[in-house]
Amino acid sequence: MFFRHFHIQLLLRYLLISVVTLGSIYLFSNTQLYFTASALAIIALLLVYGVLLYMRRLGRDVENFIDAVKSRDHAVYFSPKKYGRPFLTLFQSFNDIIQAHKSITIEKESVFQLLKSVMERTPFGVITVEKAALENVTGKYPILFINAAAFRLLQIPEYHYWHRLASHVPEFVQEVLLISDGGKRFSEKYINDQKILLSVETQVIRLYQQEYLIITFQNIRDEVEQKEMEAWNKLIEVMTHEILNSITPIHTLAGTIRDMMDLKGMDLEAEDIEDMRIAASTIKRRSDGLMNFVQDYRMVAELPTPRLETCSVAELFLGIKTLMKPLADRQGITMEFKEVSGRYQLSIDHKLIEQVLINLITNAIYAVKEAQNPRIILQFRKEEDRSYVDVIDNGKGIPRQNLDKIFIPFFTTRSNGSGIGLSISRNIMKMHEGNLQVYSVENEETRFTLTFAG
Repeated sequence: MFFRHFHIQLLLRYLLISVVTLGSIYLFSNTQLYFTASALAIIALLLVYGVLLYMRRLGRDVENFIDAVKSRDHAVYFSPKKYGRPFLTLFQSFNDIIQAHKSITIEKESVFQLLKSVMERTPFGVITVEKAALENVTGKYPILFINAAAFRLLQIPEYHYWHRLASHVPEFVQEVLLISDGGKRFSEKYINDQKILLSVETQVIRLYQQEYLIITFQNIRDEVEQKEMEAWNKLIEVMTHEILNSITPIHTLAGTIRDMMDLKGMDLEAEDIEDMRIAASTIKRRSDGLMNFVQDYRMVAELPTPRLETCSVAELFLGIKTLMKPLADRQGITMEFKEVSGRYQLSIDHKLIEQVLINLITNAIYAVKEAQNPRIILQFRKEEDRSYVDVIDNGKGIPRQNLDKIFIPFFTTRSNGSGIGLSISRNIMKMHEGNLQVYSVENEETRFTLTFAG
């Protein structure tokens, strides 16, 4: 509609100019009305100038509209009546576009301010910077976002350029460089003479053909120390219980022997000598128990470093099946090995992971002894970038209050258990950069899951 009206208006103007021009030419050629002819010629020129001025003003307003959109200048207003009816819709549309652009900008700014407000109140530091800043420390790259927690944790002034931050806390920047393509690191660092346990995580994002690095970090020293203290308290509690169980009878029997020697000297009867022999045997047995306890502790503390090799999951399961299925069959326990494709492989120390599975299956055999239709299942599954091995049984399960204790060295609910199997198993998984977790519902299902990266 606009273009049709615009073209009609231009056509009418051109026709008017043509008529006036032709009239001027006719008067000059066929009459002596030179004054009138000159007047018509001047009018024709003025009409041409008016069209040029009209087109220039129109072009300037269109340019102003484009500049306003580019520069986000929302104060510009275009009068719809300025050029008459043909431009009424066009200039109203210009105003609508600018207002819509203004609304979008305000909405985006509101969301940004909301997110900024949230990030300012987080307890961990957040820094966003162009990834190129890490490769060129001397370049003046601005820090796009940094919150109050980051200033507090790094103990730095309110720097707004990366090179200034890098010169103030080079230890922190070095940690970021090690995971500049994304990742997570834990390290103990001195930041401005203060020792902190730093957890740093980075993520690379790409926007408008430009790569940015989001850095999040926090001091987890207090949390780790709290967990260490809880772990030590639990360990000391278990060790104290085990040691007292052995030391108390040894102390009592040694006192008994001493009293007998003090009372009778060398005049010991055969019955007294037999009592002393039994007491000495008991002391020897409990001493051996203490020695075994210390040996078990050494096993927990001095695990060998894993020698990683590529191992087929199917081959691993076959070895476990050969070792453990006969034992389960003799006790009437159904042992099921889920089929695994030969293409699945793990980078592990075969002997250590085999020992973990033996420990878990041995525990499962003990747990299902009193179950109806006892069953143990070994299965492998792959989900995203992680691999999982599950040992599942339908035994008596683990009480909820014990779930956080079963991995503590020497904690056991079995009369003949050492309490180190699960602790060693979890340590082995940690040394493989994995984990060992448990899920249990009493008298229904217990599932131990070995998690492997990759």
